[in-house]
Amino acid sequence: MTGSIALARLILGLLSWSLGSQMPVVQETLVPARTATILLDRQLVLFEQDGREANLALVSTGRPGHATPQGTFTVRYRLRNPLSSKYLVRMPYWVSILPSGEVGFHQAPGISALSRLGEPLSHGCIRLGRHVAPWVYSWLPSGSEVVIRGH
Repeated sequence: MTGSIALARLILGLLSWSLGSQMPVVQETLVPARTATILLDRQLVLFEQDGREANLALVSTGRPGHATPQGTFTVRYRLRNPLSSKYLVRMPYWVSILPSGEVGFHQAPGISALSRLGEPLSHGCIRLGRHVAPWVYSWLPSGSEVVIRGH
């Protein structure tokens, strides 16, 4: 009986649509604009939502010889705990900003690196603290703008 009721509803819906009734309008859900701006000269990252500050944190970016690229990038993808194929270290809460996957946000590796946030020490990535990294991983969606600038 339930199948025949569903079929009748489907037929009535198709008939009303074919007679010129308007199809229901699907409401778009507005997704807040979330961005990250890395200030290399200050070793800081500013996170904004709809133009308002959402968080501010110390980072470690590229050390001499391994500069973090400057410019405007886009969050590409995220991986929970990948292994760097180049440096063979874990990168918890990886958020890639380059299509190649060579540069992104991740938690600083180990206590020594965590204690030195605010200094340029990485191989080009943006290292984050142990509480900030999981927040960024879940808060900054794919497609978000990431700006990296020297000053």
